[in-house]
Amino acid sequence: MARHILPCSRTGFVSVFLFLSAMMNSVSAVTHYSVPEEMDEGSVVANLATDLGLDVKTLSKRKMRVDAVGNKKYLDINKDTGELFILERIDREFLCPLKTTSYCVLKLDATIENPIRMFNIEVEVLDINDNVPHFRRGTMHLDISESSPIGERFSLNNAADPDVGTNSVKDYHLSSSEHFSIEIQTGRDGTKFADLILKKALDREQQAVHNLILTAVDGGVPTRTGTASIIVRVLDVNDNAPSFDKDKYVVDVMENSPIGSLVVKLNATDLDEGSNSDVVYSYSLYTSERTQNMFNLNPQNGEIRVKEMINYEDLKFYEMEVIASDKGSNSLSGQCKLTIQVTDMNDNHPEISIKSFQSPIKERRPQTQ
Repeated sequence: MARHILPCSRTGFVSVFLFLSAMMNSVSAVTHYSVPEEMDEGSVVANLATDLGLDVKTLSKRKMRVDAVGNKKYLDINKDTGELFILERIDREFLCPLKTTSYCVLKLDATIENPIRMFNIEVEVLDINDNVPHFRRGTMHLDISESSPIGERFSLNNAADPDVGTNSVKDYHLSSSEHFSIEIQTGRDGTKFADLILKKALDREQQAVHNLILTAVDGGVPTRTGTASIIVRVLDVNDNAPSFDKDKYVVDVMENSPIGSLVVKLNATDLDEGSNSDVVYSYSLYTSERTQNMFNLNPQNGEIRVKEMINYEDLKFYEMEVIASDKGSNSLSGQCKLTIQVTDMNDNHPEISIKSFQSPIKERRPQTQ
């Protein structure tokens, strides 16, 4: 067996292996070459005539030709020099799209006449790092509950790289984040993929959306840095109770105010979202039945209105406690106290008390002269 290292016009090398065997009183040679993909058209692979021990001067007369076996004819021979050259640029990923093996080969038959001889030629196409890792989706959307425990992992789409071996995807990098990191996994077929790991508890009320960048890196030279966006939407859990602006309110209402008059509009807010933030209002057990009969509380908007005629002389103030509850599955609530002071108005006439007194008066008689 003879091995030759031949120069080529691109960075790389061409290696030649000659195997000789005897069969039917004739010598048949199987020649193996290795060439990098994407060599320029016209690039010389090797001097086939020399490697096969043929007289270059007789090549034209003996009608030497090269035919492809089951593949497109990417190479041909110069009958004047005996050189095997690139007829058409070779794309390894197009020629061998499956990544089940790193071996990609072109099979050729070289034939000469007078006498007829056939030579089997194999040209192995070597991979170069000419492809960038890419994600099938440029943006990945993840919905993660804010109650997710630290350490929980979430699968991410892996990047694909048509190159093979060290030129394929080797690593992933995640943009800086205090809440997330990644862990690299290797599949049975050698494919690299990343899991997103929660390293700090999420709080939707502090940050509802996290924007991350995932970068896939191959192991070729030069390295080639494919990216995808990761948008994490933090799902709400009912972890906030409704709250009022103040714990205690004091308002005034004029006695004899018309029924339906607005006394006050209470407002409670909830930092959660959806049904977890929808608030309903109600009186607590602390609020007397008499107070509830005098004032109506709207459970939807927190408005308190006059329900019955108010008389300062009957009661000068009313005290109540209002509860705001959310509509979450595990309902939370907050409360406030309210004092309604009745303002007196001049609606009563003065009372005049008259007492009768009797006093005898002596009658005067006229004097006689």
